[in-house]
Amino acid sequence: MSKRDGSIRPSGWSRPVLGETDFDLAEDADLEEPPAGADAAQCLVDAALDGADAAALLQRLMTETGLAIIVRVPSASWVEPLERAFERMDRGLRIYARDGSSRTIHKADVGNREVGGHLSSGRSVVGIASSVSILPTALAAAADASIEVKTSARVVADAVARFVGVSSPAEHVEGLGSLDFHDLVAAFRVGSTGAEIYARLRKAASRLGQPRGDRLPRLVDAIEYGSAREFGLALGRDYEDYLAGHVDFKEIRGNCIFAGPTGLGKTFFARILARHLGIPLIATSISESFATSAGFLDSVIKSVRDTFARAEACAPCALFWDEIDALPMRASLTDGRSSSWWTPVVTEFLTLLDSAVSGDRPGVFVWAATNHPHRVDPALARPGRLDRTIHFAEPDAAGIASILRHQLEGQLSQVDLAPLAQIAIGRSPAELAGAVSRAKSVARQARRPLGYDDLVEAMAPRASWDADTLRRIAVHEAGHAIVCLTLGIDEVALVDLVGSAGALGRTVTRRRAGVETRPTIEQRVCAELGGRAAEVVIYAGDCSANAASDLAAATTAIAGLHASTGLGAGLAYLGDEHAAAALLRVDRNLRDAVNADLARLQARAVDIVRARRGSLEALAEALIDRRHLTGDEVRAIVANAPG
Repeated sequence: MSKRDGSIRPSGWSRPVLGETDFDLAEDADLEEPPAGADAAQCLVDAALDGADAAALLQRLMTETGLAIIVRVPSASWVEPLERAFERMDRGLRIYARDGSSRTIHKADVGNREVGGHLSSGRSVVGIASSVSILPTALAAAADASIEVKTSARVVADAVARFVGVSSPAEHVEGLGSLDFHDLVAAFRVGSTGAEIYARLRKAASRLGQPRGDRLPRLVDAIEYGSAREFGLALGRDYEDYLAGHVDFKEIRGNCIFAGPTGLGKTFFARILARHLGIPLIATSISESFATSAGFLDSVIKSVRDTFARAEACAPCALFWDEIDALPMRASLTDGRSSSWWTPVVTEFLTLLDSAVSGDRPGVFVWAATNHPHRVDPALARPGRLDRTIHFAEPDAAGIASILRHQLEGQLSQVDLAPLAQIAIGRSPAELAGAVSRAKSVARQARRPLGYDDLVEAMAPRASWDADTLRRIAVHEAGHAIVCLTLGIDEVALVDLVGSAGALGRTVTRRRAGVETRPTIEQRVCAELGGRAAEVVIYAGDCSANAASDLAAATTAIAGLHASTGLGAGLAYLGDEHAAAALLRVDRNLRDAVNADLARLQARAVDIVRARRGSLEALAEALIDRRHLTGDEVRAIVANAPG
C-alpha cells in the first residue's frame, strides 16, 4: 500500500523498475526485439530518472540509510508515477508525494516532525513534488541530494527506445514542454513504431500548445508594435548575452505586463516575441485555471501551481498569463466570503511568481496581459515581479501597412498600401485582419484575384445613408475636428464617415505628450463635445441621440477630475475615473458639479463652432464628397476656409 501523506491506495504496477540492475540506461540491453509487455509509463519514468543522472543516488538509497532526497518533477501529473517507482524499491522509504491537490496537507509546515523522526531513526525519506515549497521544510533543509526530472528530447527518445526496443535518434517536437505525463504516455501504443509515437506527440503538442494556424511575422519587421517591439529586440539581445555566458539570467529585465485595449495583438505579440527568442510559449489564463480544474479552491490553486511548475520544468521558456486582471486586487476584497476564497489564490500566485522569476531554475520569462491595467493588483507589478509595463497603442500608418502586408501573404505585393493605411488609421490589428479576410472572401466568391478596391471597400465601405443623415454625421464629425484644432489640445489624425464598432463616423486624434492639468482635461472634453455643439449651431439646437458615446466619455473625464485627481472642489480620492462616474448615480453634489462643468464646456464648444462656422461647413462638405480626410487634409481645408 502507498504511504502518501496518510492517503491509501493500491500501488498498481507489478513489474519492478528500480532494481539494482536498472540504474544504467539500457546501454547493454538487447534492443533488437521489443520487450514483452513494455509499460509506457514505466519506460518514461525510467528514462526520466536516467536523464536526471540519478543512477548513483538511487544506488545509495539501496545501500545506505537515513538519506533525505528531493525529487522535483515537471508537473503534478508526474508525482504519482515517481512515487510508485520509489515504492517498488522496497527499502522501507518514507515518501512524501505532494501534487498540490490538498491545500491543508500539501504545504511546507505539515510533516516536519515526522521527517525529523524518520531521519534520526535511520529511515530514508524521499520528497516528490513539482515545487519544493509544498514539501516539509525539514526535508528541504536536510536534503542530502536532489533529482531534477525534466521533459526533454533526450528523455523522450530514451523512453521510445525502451518501449519499441529499437534505439533511434531524438526527434524534435515543438511544444514538447506543453505535454504532461499522461499526454506523453498516451502517445505510446502497443505495436507502434518510434515514428508513429513521435507523430502522435507532435499532434498532441500542436493541440495543447500555442495555436499554429496563423503565420508569425519576424519581430524585426513588426514595426506596428512600436515600443513593445523595441522592448522585444532589447530582450533578445540580453538573452543572447545570457546564452553566451556574458550575463546572469537574473540580470535580464524580461518579466512584464502587456497593457492596452482589446484587439491590439498583445497575445499575438507574446507568440512573436517567444519565436524571436527561440523559446516555447506556455499560454494560459486565470479563467483557464478554473476551466481545467474542478473549480474548487484547492483544485484552482493546484492548477496554478501546476502551470508554474510546467514552465520551470521546460525552461528556457515564456509563461504568458492572459487577462491577468482576473486576479482581483486584494484591497478590493471587502466582502468576507470573496476575500476568504480569493486571498489564498492571489497569495499563492504571488508566491509562485516569485519562485518563477527569482528561483533556482533560470530561463523562465513571465509575461501577463491586461485590457485594464488599473485593475491589476499593484503587488503583481512591484520590483522583482512583473515590474515593467509595456503599453500597446493603435498602430500608425507605417505600422498599418506592415500589418496589411503580413495579412495579405504576398498578394498585391507591387501595390502601394500607403493610401489605404491612411484610411485605416485608428483601426486595431484585429480590425485590419478582419478587413483583409473580408476582402479575400469577396474576391474568392467572385472567382477572381484579390484587388486593391476589394481592400478599400472592406476597410471603408460606403454606407447607404440618405443625404440628410449623411450631412448630419458630417457636421458632427467636423465639429469635433474644428474644436480640437482651435484649442490645439490634440493632433487631428483623420476624420471620416466610415465608422466602426457601431459608430457612424470617426474623428481620430493623437494625444500630445505632457502633464495633465485641469485646463488640458477641460479642453479635451470640450473637443469631445464639439460634435454635439456643431449640431446645436447648424440645426438650431436640434441634436441627435448619437452623441451618447461622446457624453459618456466627457462625463467620465469630468467625474474623474473631481473625484480622482484632486483638481475639483475637494482633495478626497474616491476611485479611478470609472468608479467616479458610477458615483454620479448616488452622489447628488458630485452630479451637480459635473453637470455644471459639462454645461459650461458645451457652451464653450458652441461658441467656437459658431465663430468658425465657415470652416465647419467647408469641412463637412469635403467629408460628404470624399468620405475620408487625413489630418493634413483637414488642416488644409480649415486654413483655406472663409471662417
